[in-house]
Amino acid sequence: MIRGKSLLTFILFTTLLNGQHRTNVYLSPTGNPSLLNKIQTNATYLLTEFNVAFHENKMPVMNDIMFSESARQTIASLWSTKPFYCEETEIITNLVTRTDRNYEIRNISLVFQMGDAGDPLHYEEGVIILTPTGLVDNFYFGLERHQYQDLLNAGNTVTDFRRRQIILDFVENFRTAYNRKDLPYIRDVFSDHALIIVGKVVEVDESSPNLLESSFEKKKVELIRLNKQEYIDRLTRVFAVNQFVKVGFNDIEIFRHPLHDRIYGVTLLQHWNTSLYSDVGYLFLMIDFKDESNPMIHVRTWQPEKYTSADEVIGLGDFEIVH
Repeated sequence: MIRGKSLLTFILFTTLLNGQHRTNVYLSPTGNPSLLNKIQTNATYLLTEFNVAFHENKMPVMNDIMFSESARQTIASLWSTKPFYCEETEIITNLVTRTDRNYEIRNISLVFQMGDAGDPLHYEEGVIILTPTGLVDNFYFGLERHQYQDLLNAGNTVTDFRRRQIILDFVENFRTAYNRKDLPYIRDVFSDHALIIVGKVVEVDESSPNLLESSFEKKKVELIRLNKQEYIDRLTRVFAVNQFVKVGFNDIEIFRHPLHDRIYGVTLLQHWNTSLYSDVGYLFLMIDFKDESNPMIHVRTWQPEKYTSADEVIGLGDFEIVH
């Protein structure tokens, strides 16, 4: 006989039919078979519910048995910007134990239809975070698996390895916050006195005697300085007028400050796509890990890739840290 919460879980699974495929999650064995089974069940439910909700054009059903309140809010926010599904029927991977004692499931292939039917599909890799008791606690878009592992393995010490894991988790959450238009999260991770620099492409005055003929040389990048509130106000307007926002990161490099070991610089190539505008540019973040559970961004810079040479890309060495 099935009772209580087990009955509700059983009922929820029986609703995941309607011709849509299940995505079953199988994880490497751990020392606690009961916990492993719970995690596999919760992950399978989540991904299968994505499939059903996508094809039936509805919100995923999430309950307090399998999901934390923060996970329900995060997933609902992400889903409201652009739904997705998992095309795999089986995912066989490792269950990773994180430094914060939570669990992590990576390498989940997700499919997006960013435009109208018939437009090219887009792909992301999803990451599920679970509590030590197996509750789904977060979901975000991860880096490509080889890039993530290479960056993680570049740590020279145990402390550096732990910091890199925290940095990559932070970067993935930071990117996903833009995809779900999460202004409160973005506002919270910037220092109140954050320096924000945005590169704006402008035309060179054609009356200049040194003007070269190519259209490339007729443009230059003007660096505009913003404070935190000005940046948030800009972002608010961008989120309001765009149906979706899709931000991708690659070519990531992580640098630890030579004098201040809690300060890290992250440089990467950002691919920004919205329903109205797209660009590619170099993004730099200076992140303070004084409180490892709440990293803080002190500097954010963006420069357009097309009009920025390699030696012009802003990095950690361009800032003097005074304590």
